[in-house]
Amino acid sequence: MYSFLSMKLCFLIILTYFCCGLNAQPGYAVNAETGDFGIKKILNYSSKSGSFGQFKNQLLIIDFFGTWCVPCVKALPLLTALKDNFKDKISIVLVSEESQDKLESFIKKRSPFNFPVVVDEEKIFITLFQPPSYPYTVIVGKNNKVLALPTQEDLTEANINKWLKEQEITTPIIVNPNQSSPDSFNRTLENKLNSTDQSQNKLVKLSQDFIYAARTGDETGGFITQVQQLAMDELIGALKSDDEKKAFWINLYNAYTQVTLKNNPGKYKKRSKFFGTKQIEIAGNKFSLDDLEHGVLRRSKIKWSLGYLNKLFPGKTEKALRVNKLDYRIHFALNCGAKSCPPIAFYTSENINHQLEIATRAYLKSEVNYDEKTNTVQLPAIMNWFRRDFGGKKKMITLLKDLSLIPASKKPKIKFNSYDWTLYLQNYKL
Repeated sequence: MYSFLSMKLCFLIILTYFCCGLNAQPGYAVNAETGDFGIKKILNYSSKSGSFGQFKNQLLIIDFFGTWCVPCVKALPLLTALKDNFKDKISIVLVSEESQDKLESFIKKRSPFNFPVVVDEEKIFITLFQPPSYPYTVIVGKNNKVLALPTQEDLTEANINKWLKEQEITTPIIVNPNQSSPDSFNRTLENKLNSTDQSQNKLVKLSQDFIYAARTGDETGGFITQVQQLAMDELIGALKSDDEKKAFWINLYNAYTQVTLKNNPGKYKKRSKFFGTKQIEIAGNKFSLDDLEHGVLRRSKIKWSLGYLNKLFPGKTEKALRVNKLDYRIHFALNCGAKSCPPIAFYTSENINHQLEIATRAYLKSEVNYDEKTNTVQLPAIMNWFRRDFGGKKKMITLLKDLSLIPASKKPKIKFNSYDWTLYLQNYKL
C-alpha cells in the first residue's frame, strides 16, 4: 500500500512540474537574448539616464538589490572586490524598485559607493528579468545573451573568467529601440508587463501588498482590516487551487509574524504561546499561526508528530480552507521570526512552484553541510521536526542528490542541526 501511494505521489509531483513548467512565464533564462531599452533614472553614475545597452560593453553583472535585503547589503564587499580585480573587463549594476530618496540616502551613508544604481520605478527590469527572490543576479555577455543566473556563492573569479570566455563565442545582437525593428521586443515587454509579479488573484495580491507593507514599514492596519472583513464564502471561492492557497497563506503567515513581532517583540519570549494563541482574525474567524501552518498549509497535521499523525477531527473551517495536498517546500518559505528561519519571499499563485523550488535550493544550499571524511550530512532542524513531510530520510537523501548537495554515489548518515531561535526580523529575500 505504501509503495503504491509513493509511486502515485511521485507521479503527481512529476505531472505538476511539467504542467507548471509549460504554463509559467519566467524572466530571461540562460541563453536568452536581451534587448535594449531606456533607463530613466541612474544614480551614482556619469549620466542620470541612459539605456540598458550602454552597460554591455563588458561582461555585465546585474544585481537586483534592496536596502532592506540583508544578504544584498552583505554582498556589496564581494562585488567591490570583483570589480577591483577585473577592472574594465566587467560592469556591475544594481537594480532597485525603491524610491530615489531612499537609495540616495543609502549610497551617501556608504561613501565611497562603487556601483551605478538603476531606479526601476517603471519596473521594466523587474518585468523582463522577473527576479523570484533577492538578491538575484544575472550575467549578461557582450554577445547580448544571458550567460548565467548565479547564486552569491557562484560569483567567483573562476566563474567570471569562464563567462568572459563564453561571451566571445557569438557576436553581439543589440536591438535599437529607435529603429523599426523593436516591435517584437516591445510586444515581449508588453506581454511581460501584463504578467508581472503581481498576482491576478485579488486575495493573493492582497496578501502580497500586506507583506510588502510589513517589509517597508508602511501602515499595515488597513490590510489587517481587509483580511478581517473578508466573507468566508469569498475566501473559499477565491482560493480554489493549491497554488492559490499556498501563495495566500504563506504570505499571510509571514506578514502577521513580522507585524506582530515588530509591534511586540516580547511575545517571542514565550514562543509556544505566540504560535498557539488565536490572535489573527480572518473572515470573521480567529486563527493562530499554528492553525495556518499545521492546519491549513500542512493539511491538518498534528504539530509535534514528525509529520506522521493527522488530526482526527479537524474543524469545518479548517477543512474548507486547507490545501488538498501537503507540499514539503512550504517549510522553506514560512518565516517564524527566528534566525534559523528561511528568508521571506513574496509568493504569487501563478509562479509559486518556480519560487518554492528556488527557496528550497537556496535554503538547503546555505544549511546543508556534507563531510566527505565521515560521510555524514548535516541537515536543517526543520527537516527533523517534519520528517514525514519530506518522505523520510531516504527521500531527503534523494532530494539532496537531485540538488547536487551530496555526491550521487554516496549514502551518508544524517545528522540534524540545532535551531537558532534568536529573534531576527526583516529577513527578506524578495
